[in-house]
Amino acid sequence: MSKLSSTRRGFLLSASLLPLAACAPPPSAPRHTLSLRGDRLVALIQRTGKDNMTAPEAFALMGITNEGRDIPVRQLADDGPDGRYVVNLVNIRKIHEFVFQRRQGDVLVLHSADTAFKRLQSVRYARNGKPSIITDTAFAERDFQEQIAFWFARIPGR
Repeated sequence: MSKLSSTRRGFLLSASLLPLAACAPPPSAPRHTLSLRGDRLVALIQRTGKDNMTAPEAFALMGITNEGRDIPVRQLADDGPDGRYVVNLVNIRKIHEFVFQRRQGDVLVLHSADTAFKRLQSVRYARNGKPSIITDTAFAERDFQEQIAFWFARIPGR
């Protein structure tokens, strides 16, 4: 009887561990978790960026909130030919998200994007005004493409 119960226990133990083995990634899975450019941009921001806190108003319009408090970001900034460019790495929802922004005079244009560089929402924020969602999708998409092209040119190992 003890041989039968030990065989049964072994079978039950192996059957209970089988689903865990199915969840493991295959050995040939790529190391990157984002798009390849997304991985490189995250690495660049983490290596050379600075920790910062940003005002929550514009980010709240893009769906990124911290219950009314400032948003913690890792930020990288550089001057371009037509304004100051900033990319923010946001991890408030436990996933990496990018917020690209460009200052042109007294106006900030911000775009939230996922790690595959798909634009999710765009906001215009005047210096002495309130942020507003950009409803002109052609303008928003064109500006977003210009901003990500600026950062793609700065990613090492393109």
